[in-house]
Amino acid sequence: MTGIEAGPEPELSGDTARLDRIEARLAVLEDRVAGAGAAVPPPPEPAPVVASGKPEWLTQLNDFVRNNPVLALIGVIIVLVIASHILD
Repeated sequence: MTGIEAGPEPELSGDTARLDRIEARLAVLEDRVAGAGAAVPPPPEPAPVVASGKPEWLTQLNDFVRNNPVLALIGVIIVLVIASHILD
């Protein structure tokens, strides 16, 4: 032995019963979530984009800025630093 006495294991029937009840509730909730997910209709198709006369690259830039505002801010700062070095 390693110095620790190996005594009899304590009774776990109360804890085991509680865990069984929790697992049963969890299974019921998982079934509900799965059923609710199946009942939700698929999202509608996005509305077609009307051509506004803007160039393609400007539309892509607009989407990028809208989806990645932090990266866009970092890019603007880099462009300003480079522009200030070129103009000085």
